[in-house]
Amino acid sequence: MSKPDAIITKMTEAIVKAMQDEPEAWTKPWAGNTELPNNPATGTIYSGGNAFMLMLFSPDSSDPRWSTYKGWEKLGAQVRKGEKGTGILFFNPSWKNDKTGKWSKTMPEGPVKVNKEEGWRQVGVLRGYSVFHASQCDGVEKYEQPEVSDFNVDDHREWFQSAGADWEEKPSDSAYYSPSVDKIVTPEASQFHTVEGWFGTVAHEFTHWTGHSSRLDRAQTHLFDRSGYAFEELVAELGATFLCKMRGVEIETRPDHVRYIKSWLKALDNDPKFIWDAAGKASKAMNYILDNTTDRKEVKV
Repeated sequence: MSKPDAIITKMTEAIVKAMQDEPEAWTKPWAGNTELPNNPATGTIYSGGNAFMLMLFSPDSSDPRWSTYKGWEKLGAQVRKGEKGTGILFFNPSWKNDKTGKWSKTMPEGPVKVNKEEGWRQVGVLRGYSVFHASQCDGVEKYEQPEVSDFNVDDHREWFQSAGADWEEKPSDSAYYSPSVDKIVTPEASQFHTVEGWFGTVAHEFTHWTGHSSRLDRAQTHLFDRSGYAFEELVAELGATFLCKMRGVEIETRPDHVRYIKSWLKALDNDPKFIWDAAGKASKAMNYILDNTTDRKEVKV
């Protein structure tokens, strides 16, 4: 088994075990801080499956800092002897010549058109790396938890509205996104017990909204297929989580995702990359929303 496959398998096995052991109590394992996992040595904010992986295996959910062995050394810290790293994946661009079979780590010199005619094409090579959490190191400065966003509903509403979606808040007992009319409907903010609960629900529906054919064009198979529906719901849940992190909003655990666990377990049994793929699409959804709203934050992947 390749290192990338081993990393995905480890994550999948951990998720399946958590779901099977206590399906009624299974909750998001990443509550505890309001930041996505990040690398203080490079400034990278991890996304997609990597973000999910690091939140899942974090030994201290109150601290989102991770880096490689050398990364911590650059910061004057030292990974303790015997500590085991957590695997993450990155696509490293390489170039392959289909005519000669040669590979190159750098872009061949010359015009792109000529390179293509000569047989060169860019290929993303998936590589695995090991990173260590701040709590696994000596000499790391104490993590200062950022203050939770003091934005009120009006602030957040204005931010969501800047994305340009057709969104209506009205007295209702349900929240939904309708692909057929490309519209989001959510209950009024006053119906929610907390700002966090309102934000998470709105972020969930906005993540669905990004899947429209005029935007990220996620296949709307969930309208006809139960497994597709479970996948899209997982994308929306993770997308809402990532948006909460990026906006500094505390995550309010929602119990309603328990009903999807059987579908998720079945999907994971058929496809170990199910959650990894969903996390990747959730990150793309988050980036789409951030790109089209005010107060854009750069997310390095």
